[in-house]
This record gives sequence, structure tokens and C-alpha cells, in this order.
Amino acid sequence: MQYIAKIYKEDESFLVEFPDIPGCLTYGNSLEEAMEMAKDALNGILYVRLKEKEPLPVSKTKANAKKGFYAIEVECNLAVAYTVFEARRGKSAAGLCRKMGISRQAFCNFENPHKSVSIPSLEKLAKALGKRLEISFV
Repeated sequence: MQYIAKIYKEDESFLVEFPDIPGCLTYGNSLEEAMEMAKDALNGILYVRLKEKEPLPVSKTKANAKKGFYAIEVECNLAVAYTVFEARRGKSAAGLCRKMGISRQAFCNFENPHKSVSIPSLEKLAKALGKRLEISFV
């Protein structure tokens, strides 16, 4: 999962904004530092949005380094947690717990970006959601 950061130089700094995530701004003293700060800002705002149960912003902007648009990867565990959150929208956690035969506490690990979940657990969740799990390298 990735979002596009617009990075441009202004005076001695490199300013960063995410066109698809209003209010997600940062800067760096070099392009490399701006890219690192962009990753921190992106993961931070998505973590807060997930905690507040806000929908995942739709990424519409395309990468184009020549024009200052750079792809920034979302932290893996956060991407998984948000994907699970979005996939279960409108479905009760209690009902999914019953289908999966797990406790509510165990289910919370799926939507916690600080926890890792196994592939077999994700497959079990996908089945309970009436979906299938796909993993790809891009």
C-alpha cells in the first residue's frame, strides 16, 4: 500500500504534502530526509485515522519523480490492519469472532498495527468475511 507525496524545494527546505490526504504535511533539509519524514508523517496520520475508525483515504495521485511526485510505502503491519478494518466494514466483530472460533481480544490483533498476524490467521479471517486472501509482490 502506498500514497504519493508531492515534494518540492522552497528556499533551503524540501516541503512534503500528500494530495490524497489533506493535512498530512512535513519537510526535510534534503530530498532524502524529506522522503523519510514523509514516511513518518504518512504512517502517523494513517495510524490516527485507523484508531479513530476513519475510512482509508483513496489514493488517486500517480507517481512521477520528474514532477516531484514520489511513492511512499505504508508500514506493512499498518497496511494489513487498515485492510482488515476496511474489509470488515459493516460486519460485526462479534459475529466474525463466532465464525472464526476466537475471542474478541484475539480478533483485535487483526486491526492493531502493533501486532503481527499469521497468514493462516488471515486466511481464516478472509473465509469468515466471505473473501479469499491474495498476496502479491509488486
